[in-house]
Amino acid sequence: MDQDIGSEAPADPAAAAFEALRREVALLNVALAGLAAERASAPDYSETLGEIAQGVRVAVGRIGKLATSPALAATPAEIARQITAAGDEARRQDRATLHQAQEMLQRAAGDLRGWVDTARLASVQNWRLLQAALAGVIGGAVLGASFPVIVAQAAPEQWAWPERRAARVLHRDMWPAGERLLAVADLQRWQEMQAARRIVEQNRDVLARCVTAAQKAKGAKGCLISVDSLNAS
Repeated sequence: MDQDIGSEAPADPAAAAFEALRREVALLNVALAGLAAERASAPDYSETLGEIAQGVRVAVGRIGKLATSPALAATPAEIARQITAAGDEARRQDRATLHQAQEMLQRAAGDLRGWVDTARLASVQNWRLLQAALAGVIGGAVLGASFPVIVAQAAPEQWAWPERRAARVLHRDMWPAGERLLAVADLQRWQEMQAARRIVEQNRDVLARCVTAAQKAKGAKGCLISVDSLNAS
């Protein structure tokens, strides 16, 4: 019979605990019965036994709660599955967190590339705007310098626009401006013209009478003029 008992499967821990508790309670009842029979000759242990009984009831309640706990009710296979499920859930949350971090990093990298491209494009646009502005200034300067000349040359000759423009450039009236141009163009010829002008001015009356006599004679007429120093003034 001992062999049969040894070959039986291990009992449930909660059932074994209840069985041990039952035996202790039974022994306690026997002891209480014996004590009640010998009450007259033995000391009164009722208060102590009441405290023991109260402690036993508290222990029974705690053992009952422990027996009904899901942790003790579950089999080792179920506990292993729960541990595996908890590990899978933790790994899933870790993968989700890692995926979110990767997406945030990718978005940050994309934003950074966008900012760099925008800054580079703005720099190129600013350089092109500067080039366009410089081209406009140069073109405006060339056009401003050449357009009046083109217009002046295209105007009728009697308007004398080129001569007037030359006088404005020299900041003089047209006659002084012409004298300045003649003197700069050929100084010797300018000095000769000035000497001839002085001769005419010195002999203006004589030349006038000579011209009148020549017109009356309808031919050449000799005239006597006086000439002072011809040094240019």
